[in-house]
Amino acid sequence: MHTLTFSAMNTARPQGIDLSVELLRGVAAIMVMLCHYAVIIHGTERSWLSFFYTGVDFFFVISGFVFAPVLLAPGRENVTAFVIRRVFRIYPLFLAAIFLYALLPHKTWDNSIILQHALFLHTTVSKEIAFYYNPAFWSLPVEIEFYLLIALLVSIKTRKTKYILTLLFGLSLMTSLMTHYLLAADSHAKLVLTHHLPVILPEFLLGTLAYQISRNCGKLPGLIAGVAGIVLLFMLGQGFVAHGENIFNMTYGLFNLFCALGYQWILIASAVLFRPSRSIDAFTLLASVMGNLSYGIYLFHNAIPPLLRLHFQLDGFLLLTGSILGTLCLSAIMYNTLEDPARKYGRRFARQFYKAGRSDLRGLTGNNQ
Repeated sequence: MHTLTFSAMNTARPQGIDLSVELLRGVAAIMVMLCHYAVIIHGTERSWLSFFYTGVDFFFVISGFVFAPVLLAPGRENVTAFVIRRVFRIYPLFLAAIFLYALLPHKTWDNSIILQHALFLHTTVSKEIAFYYNPAFWSLPVEIEFYLLIALLVSIKTRKTKYILTLLFGLSLMTSLMTHYLLAADSHAKLVLTHHLPVILPEFLLGTLAYQISRNCGKLPGLIAGVAGIVLLFMLGQGFVAHGENIFNMTYGLFNLFCALGYQWILIASAVLFRPSRSIDAFTLLASVMGNLSYGIYLFHNAIPPLLRLHFQLDGFLLLTGSILGTLCLSAIMYNTLEDPARKYGRRFARQFYKAGRSDLRGLTGNNQ
């Protein structure tokens, strides 16, 4: 166990990593975890922990930031290599998580549901299926759809990416507004649209825009952006706690997009104020650990509380503490035994599809991707 944990906490920084982004990736994962753990200490009462479900929106913004270099210059990437890296980065750990949840005592092993999850189709069936094994699984199909969009842009080698993304942003925003105003809240069409790229794409593109802004942003504007982001999120969080689901009508159905905007400003501030070139060892360690464990935390955290309840009869603060520690330990184990080896293999496999001597290879195969 000590060996596994130490490996996950390796402070060596791979090339091309922005440590502040890795840190925020971990923050987003912890937010989602705490949101789902809120019921342990608050029951069904709304709280600020419940608002932390917007950590998923934070993830989307971060993804847009991380893949901005490929989106903005798709001609530099190889589509086959890109797809291979994405498959080995996302799929092995996700498949392991599906099987783990299917084996839990309070769940049912159902081959059809497992297959729907494995094919990223669970959010197209019903709300019950989408959230059956793990409520956090709903965001994986959206992420995959974003990767497919990137792969499409890479394959056509267009130089008009900015115009295409602007057009898609506008169409997605219109789709979101129409979905909110024209579709019934319990309709299947609304479930599908609001959990897939046609509505969520602007959140990714806010991250892409954050990347562009941060490259030429001074520290003072960056600081102002960070403060503005915190203020905006505080106001949205207060509205969510006070008004619940009604906040969506108060924000024209764009509540999550406004949250993503606040996270965009925080991401800009982080990228500007915490440049990786002078990061101290403690920051390097913290960012590396949080970045490495973030995906495991996101996938596995909902499996721990029912297991602890079953074997130790815990509740309240003890269950919360045990669940957090259990999630971190399981994430460290899975990172070292499956996630990191699969990711490294995917990178090695993908390299053969690049032309020899490509000067941009290192930037395109960094840890963030």
